[in-house]
Amino acid sequence: MRPSSSSGLGTEARHETSSIYKLSTSKVITGLVIFRLINATLVKTYFSPDEYWQALEVGHNITFGYGYLTWEWLVGLRSVLHPAVFAALYKGLSLFGLDDGSLFIYAPRLLQALFAALGDFYAYRFADRLFENQLTANWTLFLTVASWWNFFCSTRTLANSLEASLTIVALYYWPFMGSSSAKSKGNLKLSLFIASLTCIFRPTAAILWLFLGGSLILGLVYQGRWASIIYTGLNVAVIGGGAIVASAVLDKTLLYNEWVWTPINFLRVNVFEGISLFYGSSPWHWYLSQGLPILFGIYIPLVLIGSYHTFQASTGFNTNLKRQILYLSLWVVLIYSALEHKEWRFLYPILYPLLPFAADTMQRLFLSSTDWKRSKSRVAVVIALLVVNGVMALYTTLVHQRGVVDVMDWVRETSREAPSQGQDLSFAFIMPCHSTPWYSNVHLRDAKPLSMWFITCSPPLGGVDPTTYKDESDIFYEDPVAFMDNLFKNRSSTTNPKESHLVFFEDLINTTPDMRVWLDSQGYHECARFFNSHFHDDSRRRGDVLVYCTL
Repeated sequence: MRPSSSSGLGTEARHETSSIYKLSTSKVITGLVIFRLINATLVKTYFSPDEYWQALEVGHNITFGYGYLTWEWLVGLRSVLHPAVFAALYKGLSLFGLDDGSLFIYAPRLLQALFAALGDFYAYRFADRLFENQLTANWTLFLTVASWWNFFCSTRTLANSLEASLTIVALYYWPFMGSSSAKSKGNLKLSLFIASLTCIFRPTAAILWLFLGGSLILGLVYQGRWASIIYTGLNVAVIGGGAIVASAVLDKTLLYNEWVWTPINFLRVNVFEGISLFYGSSPWHWYLSQGLPILFGIYIPLVLIGSYHTFQASTGFNTNLKRQILYLSLWVVLIYSALEHKEWRFLYPILYPLLPFAADTMQRLFLSSTDWKRSKSRVAVVIALLVVNGVMALYTTLVHQRGVVDVMDWVRETSREAPSQGQDLSFAFIMPCHSTPWYSNVHLRDAKPLSMWFITCSPPLGGVDPTTYKDESDIFYEDPVAFMDNLFKNRSSTTNPKESHLVFFEDLINTTPDMRVWLDSQGYHECARFFNSHFHDDSRRRGDVLVYCTL
């Protein structure tokens, strides 16, 4: 009779698969790095403003002294640690005279590709620790590489992407209670250090680590290991506290010029004052009905089946450890579901630890046949995984919302040529706020900052009534023509009365015919057009990206 085990393999079989199917570590790492570097160069689209406005733009400001700082940085809401990574990269490029052209634009994403490869590798290692089954680990490697979400998001310069990669590394080293193997003892100090970094990048990462820390302490209390409890508490205080202080020093030195405790400000503004709701709210079930299906895609049934086998096993290898991972993931989903402001990327950290359960389903599927290559149904499953993920990955990275990135490339190259043609260029982005990258994508070596402005959307701060508050985007879209007329009329005679270029979405002139008339009356004509998307959930962002100019 086969042992009751969520992996479906006994100890002898596990050792056999480990020796037969073990992959070369150096080849795995090399392959992952090459794959993610290629992945990074293929990302031509826009996903979330934060990959630019909360990372690259701040890093550009630190290094070059200019770059737009959104309201979060004006009230001390975020730590500078994440942007500092790119600031250091920019500084290095500048010192070697490489802060110009395509390399400067791609360099941050290529750097993030290394962290993405790290996440892939530790997902593979974590699967081996969790199941101690090389086949399951190999399938995990396949699933993380084939994942459309990883291809779409892992190389983007979002704090969430770095958080996800570091989280799976920290989980690999975490000293879980109740594991069945010496391989699962972990390294508390290293795990705590990495976990503290994720909490500095994203304060909400503490949700995951509070669960793990609480579980660890409760387990130690149950076993009566009081010395271990004291040891754990001291490590948390020293490592976590040290990370917070070091982050505060970095914040003061690089950006704020005063002592700022960003985690406290983050909680106060986003949670207690509810400012995050200004940027949207979703029903409690949103992560279940949209978030997880988007994140995992076609892997959803595989994860569910693997989870079912784990809960069905009354005994088995590392069953308790596997259940802890599932309870952890459930905890994260439940807590995030209780928060009204929701985004797909917030759940990214649980993707990597859940992939081994999907991989377990795959190894079970192929374990039932010794000649699986000839099994049409099994091959069909693999082909379906590759095709569905491939189509979604390529469409979202090469097609959907690429115009807002392409237009900034055009702005950069147009401004490069302007001095030789005796032109003085200026750009107004009359579209929803943060629709495009900013100075980090138009940077030119030894050139003065380009004259640009955009329609803002700062939230109601300082006790302003949110029910009656209107940001600049609201005012603009109520009457675009009146907004632009007032803007031009209110300018002093000593300034240029109008920009040389206006950038906006096609929907603006399709839904506001008077805007087309106004553009003609001001001497603007279409000088560039960029495809952006076939569809968009925000009607204001539909259609091509248009550039109108007076030159």
